[in-house]
Amino acid sequence: MDKRKEIRGSRSDFSLLFLTPYFHQGRGNATTAKRIVEGLKLNEVQTNVIAYDEEPFPSEKIDSSQLVHVLHFRRFAEWLEVNNFSMEPPYIITSGGTDVNIDIFKQEHSEKIGTVLENAAAITVFSEDAKQKLHSVYSDLEDKIQIIKQSVWFPESIQRDAENTIKLPKLGPNIVLPAGLRAVKDVLFVLPALVELRKRFSNLTFTIIGAPLEESVLGAVRSEMNKHSWIRYYEEVPLEEMEGIYKQSDMVINTSLSEGQSSALLEAMFVGKPVVARNNGGNRSIIQHEETGFLFDDVGDFYRHLDRLLTDENLNQTICKKAQDYVMEAHSLQKEIESYINLYQQVLGK
Repeated sequence: MDKRKEIRGSRSDFSLLFLTPYFHQGRGNATTAKRIVEGLKLNEVQTNVIAYDEEPFPSEKIDSSQLVHVLHFRRFAEWLEVNNFSMEPPYIITSGGTDVNIDIFKQEHSEKIGTVLENAAAITVFSEDAKQKLHSVYSDLEDKIQIIKQSVWFPESIQRDAENTIKLPKLGPNIVLPAGLRAVKDVLFVLPALVELRKRFSNLTFTIIGAPLEESVLGAVRSEMNKHSWIRYYEEVPLEEMEGIYKQSDMVINTSLSEGQSSALLEAMFVGKPVVARNNGGNRSIIQHEETGFLFDDVGDFYRHLDRLLTDENLNQTICKKAQDYVMEAHSLQKEIESYINLYQQVLGK
């Protein structure tokens, strides 16, 4: 069966402006935006996109829109503040992850985010955990909040010259961590466990893939690369190449201190790879421990989970099959997009 099943709906009688902080840079928000926009186009929803932190201020385009879908609470609030702009068209706003896990709890951000949320026609988050966090800060907004799970979408693979395509070593195991280099992603947290594992698995490699967002984290990664030749780092790999990288990997991990809902983990599960992730609310929303993947609380946990997956082939295969079945059922692009379209129609009174 083709897991990349195309979805199409009837032509919608409204147009949408999608505002995202990033669309061109290789970041999680850009992945989310591209997936939703592509799904809307497959459903013949006329959609225009503006990356508001990457492009000139588009006031005329906003004012002429029937409906606006915004991504990321804090970045949008700051963008409105910097540009001294008030939204006229109705808008719904979707959490970007860090905003609901960190930003809403910071005094310098919570009030301006609250204003943006109060003025929104609807608010969407990816998980029950995110909804509860939002409600704990803005209790009067409960009726506006809806959960719409993320889905998985890969753009059609493109042919690239061999020197422009990441090739993981054929001997493994190859451990892959897709994450932008930010402190919250804590990408070197499990390194002590990987060092120990490499004493038993001499061909083990650790590959980090993501934009170099914080210089201090980039410096730390480079320092460890100088110490260990088996650590690799690649920045801003095109989304078109990620499916091929997952397929080359033996395991995909997530070390984030907090997580909205990791597209990378869902993508890895979708292509049938085992996932091991830090035990936080976002990761718990998609991983059932020891059923569809593993959750770890500390470096010792991480070591034990990897050891089991690397030495028990039956367990590995069972975990991967259950994870793949779960993602295809619970996180389909069709379900995600239908949920957004239904919400748009509610807001517009259609």
